[in-house]
Amino acid sequence: MEGVANGIRWSAQGRPHEDQASVLFIHGAGANRAAWWQQFAAFAPAHHVIAYDLPGFGESDAADPARLPEQMIEAAVAVLAAAGATRAKVVCQSLGGWTGVRLALARPDLVESLVLCCTLAGIAHPPGLQSFAQARVRMGQRGPAALALTEGFIAAAPLMTSLYSQLGAYNPPADPALAEKLFGPDALVPLDQLAAIAAPVLIIAGEHDPIWPPAALAGLLPHFADGRMTVLPGAGHSPYFEEPASFNALIAEFLGLTI
Repeated sequence: MEGVANGIRWSAQGRPHEDQASVLFIHGAGANRAAWWQQFAAFAPAHHVIAYDLPGFGESDAADPARLPEQMIEAAVAVLAAAGATRAKVVCQSLGGWTGVRLALARPDLVESLVLCCTLAGIAHPPGLQSFAQARVRMGQRGPAALALTEGFIAAAPLMTSLYSQLGAYNPPADPALAEKLFGPDALVPLDQLAAIAAPVLIIAGEHDPIWPPAALAGLLPHFADGRMTVLPGAGHSPYFEEPASFNALIAEFLGLTI
């Protein structure tokens, strides 16, 4: 099932259940909704799963830097409603965390649980901001996508590496104004607001993530009312793509999902 809600393209598999939350996957800056194919294959047989193209990615309408935080929340709310979901277990990768945290704060009725994978999630956390600034020097024009896959994965899985690049090629050129807005002081969530998130939160860090290594994210944990953190050994910035079996098993246990 596919559709467009407020200019946002989404895809879903399975049927919504009155007594079971849907699973909403929100992608990172080097990807779009198609990047979650390995998670759809694992979870769709038993669950209602949804993914969408963030504003300015894939087939969705362009992002509006002037009202980016509001647009992020509106997009997620519109997609959930259009897909027939009344609440969701939200799984965010990298840039997707910007939406996940804001959605949990603005619409706690929609977010049953929250997974933040390899993401600062747009939080005003100095170690995370410093880590991104250092990584940005290595990114070049490709942005975070340049550091999304580990060197070992690239060498061992050239076909999957090519697929990742092809998926990202469906995105329009990155808007520099958008990138600056994401890290602007008005767009960052203060640390003291995180305690207002009632949903349980799982932070996943890749041991060798060059953008946000575990040390850059660990300081976030005490600020959540119900938070935990897991470091995936050997993983880089995209464990959902490089190590889908381990990633899927981890989020299944946390979210109470069946694979």
